[in-house]
Amino acid sequence: MTRHIRLAQKIYADKSKLNPADLLSNEDYDRERSLLLGIGAEHRRQRRLRLNPDLSLVFETRFTAWLQIQEELRWLAHPSEHDIEEVLRRLNLLITEQDQLAATLLIDGGNKPSSAYWIECVAANAFSIALRLSGRVLRGQSPEPSTGALAAVHTLIFKPTDVCGPVSEVVWGDSAALYATPLSAISRYTLTRDLSPDISSSGFVAPSSGTAVRSGPTHPAVGLVQPSLPHQHPPLRVVSASKPKGNAESP
Repeated sequence: MTRHIRLAQKIYADKSKLNPADLLSNEDYDRERSLLLGIGAEHRRQRRLRLNPDLSLVFETRFTAWLQIQEELRWLAHPSEHDIEEVLRRLNLLITEQDQLAATLLIDGGNKPSSAYWIECVAANAFSIALRLSGRVLRGQSPEPSTGALAAVHTLIFKPTDVCGPVSEVVWGDSAALYATPLSAISRYTLTRDLSPDISSSGFVAPSSGTAVRSGPTHPAVGLVQPSLPHQHPPLRVVSASKPKGNAESP
């Protein structure tokens, strides 16, 4: 295990909020940046899930929060105490209690009507999402009150609300329908480790994506305002859908 992996593991395994003493100076970080970003890219890849062509979900850890803080401060030649405190306050939201998970919901940019729809959907509090993992249901909600602002990046905190069977998936959607996107074996492994109260050093790096545990693509085909996906993408399993009034057929 290299010293960079050891540093990343140490940051990841500590469940406390980050403080200035946990950070490297800009000069020290620049010297280690390339290798740390490489570790971070693999760390995020194991926790990234594509929900549909417009939506991605990236589960965060204390290590990904630390990297984001270092990257933001790197752009400031001489960050002040106020600068550091502001960045820490904002990104410490990604560090959760032991039975919770944090994630970033990313809505792809561009001028696509489907992307605009999901941006408006989240702003109107009409978007719902939950994780089913290890017999638990963890529902995702914003850690701060909604302002109704249109944004393409949202922080979500997943808190346990119920129990479920042995299924690993993310259930998401709007008031019209809910869809289920399965977790890959790697994501299931890493998120289960993230929830574990007793993390060991072996839990930091999941099995390589080149092993047999890798699952196939999970890109869904959503029928709201989005065009159908090419046939090589398997369709989503519809969990529930609202029923139209009268005798009209479902869309």
